[in-house]
Amino acid sequence: MTAAAAPNPAPEPQDRRHRRTMRTRAAIEAAALKLFAEQGFAHTTVEQIAEAADIAPRTFFRHFPSKDAVLFGDQNREAERMREVLATRPAGEHPMRSLAAALLDAAERAELDRAQHLMRAELLDSLENAGDYEMHLIKQRSVQDMAGLVAQRSGAGTDDPHTVAWSIILMSCFGSAMHSWLVCTDGTPLREILAQVLDETAGGLAQAADVVGSAIKDAG
Repeated sequence: MTAAAAPNPAPEPQDRRHRRTMRTRAAIEAAALKLFAEQGFAHTTVEQIAEAADIAPRTFFRHFPSKDAVLFGDQNREAERMREVLATRPAGEHPMRSLAAALLDAAERAELDRAQHLMRAELLDSLENAGDYEMHLIKQRSVQDMAGLVAQRSGAGTDDPHTVAWSIILMSCFGSAMHSWLVCTDGTPLREILAQVLDETAGGLAQAADVVGSAIKDAG
């Protein structure tokens, strides 16, 4: 009598798979940052990170394209997450409202890993100019990614002056809020700091627009 074939295992639920992925990423980041701090970024290999995180090197590369992505942040992943959030926003919503919602999501995710972000910031500060060029490129890439998202929501081109200006403003606000959050010790949530920075920036821009508008009117 032929034995019945064993049934295929049920697929892992998506939320459970997501949690497992996040735990693995967190373990890789923790192991990598610890090794970077102990023996230096240049002297740390992917193989050492994988061993410390108790994973295979191929598993590391499923989560990060390189060790640089652990230290400087995975820009591709962040851009993809923002696109996912934007896909849930109302079609007719103003692009700045949609993008602010995406930044709020990024802030809430950052709050879950404050210790990791703080360690990363301290490590970058200790590198003594190493990584300055990389950070410049990353900031430039972040603005370019944001410009692409703005263009997607507004229908304008990525070289449109509004697209470029909005992108620089939003990323500058988020960067400023992140810096303040990492140095503050009163426990203020990043999302609250971000909201305050955006509000004060919007007020300042409105004042600047009034001055420029009045000058143009007077000149005419």
